[in-house]
Amino acid sequence: MVPLLGRPSLCVGGPAGVRLFYDETLTTRQGALPAPVRSVLFGDGAVHGLDGAAHRERKGMFLSLLGEPQARELAAVADRRWAEAIAGWVGRDAPVSVFDQSVEVLGAAVCEWAGVPGDRSGPQRYRDLAAIVDGFGSVGPRHLAARRARRRADRWAAGIVDDVRAGRITPPEGSALAVIAGWQQDDGTRLELPVAAVELLNVLRPATAVAWFVTFAALALDDAPGWRDRLRDGDPDAGSALAHEVRRLYPFAPLLAARARTAFDWHGQTVPAGRRIVLDIYGTLHDPSLWPDPDRFDPDRFAGPAGVAAWSDAYIPHGGGDPAAGHRCPGEAATVALLEGAARRLAALRYRVVKRGPVDLARMPPRPELLITDVQIR
Repeated sequence: MVPLLGRPSLCVGGPAGVRLFYDETLTTRQGALPAPVRSVLFGDGAVHGLDGAAHRERKGMFLSLLGEPQARELAAVADRRWAEAIAGWVGRDAPVSVFDQSVEVLGAAVCEWAGVPGDRSGPQRYRDLAAIVDGFGSVGPRHLAARRARRRADRWAAGIVDDVRAGRITPPEGSALAVIAGWQQDDGTRLELPVAAVELLNVLRPATAVAWFVTFAALALDDAPGWRDRLRDGDPDAGSALAHEVRRLYPFAPLLAARARTAFDWHGQTVPAGRRIVLDIYGTLHDPSLWPDPDRFDPDRFAGPAGVAAWSDAYIPHGGGDPAAGHRCPGEAATVALLEGAARRLAALRYRVVKRGPVDLARMPPRPELLITDVQIR
């Protein structure tokens, strides 16, 4: 047991700990995360706080939107947006912030893909989505900025969903906006407007947050130029392998939390009902007994036909278990596709790095910095 937020908590990791954490007969998400974190990052009433049948019903909506075909469609939109953005980098006098540009490209791409109407306020919306992510796990100014961004984003998303329901706008059939606005729950009712707005943001926000991974990928490519060559030369396994290794080496959050649904024994300890259970994501993904030389950037861990499957419950940057039946993030395929596409675009460039900020892993989430200039397309 370890203290967390002033109370004893059970900290688990490794494949056995992952299986325990996602065993819904033993754990629940209800009340697991502190309210300020939960409300800022996920929003009130979001799928992340549900369990059992209610969770499976709501999760079905996201699974209908975020399968492999939809991930490829989103990646194609993002690739076009990357091409447009990169064309503006060539000949530019001022340095390019890879992170800032990634926020704009990915925010614009996911909004277009989701059927959200574009307007001149788009860049501010994308920055709000990034600010929510940047401050959810902090205290002080970053957290206050995240709360303000969350309030603005909630109002904006609610207005869009309301416009769809009132017939003022008609998004493409099957788009995320159309599906969420019209989703019928098991009792035949639609999602309440604030909840529908929250779930729309839970599609838009994670895609924009891939900007963190893109910047980490750019740092990795600067350190390992051989992987730039493999991506540029069309190695079919290189893109997904790199995306998986970036997510392993730099997980978005260091931990996840649940609570014991009922009392149970764990390695000789009695865990009482209600005890917080913490899944050590970072420790599991950097455990030398699971990952040889775990701090080394080595995408070849994920190369070959087995890929991610070879690592089973040891690989949890998007959670563990089955995304259909459990709490593993349904957006994992979209994240991998977006990250792979961005890495291939970056690998096709020549540029000069003018600033690299240190990566503070104590910051949640760690925010990398990379400024480039003299950009040329190979």
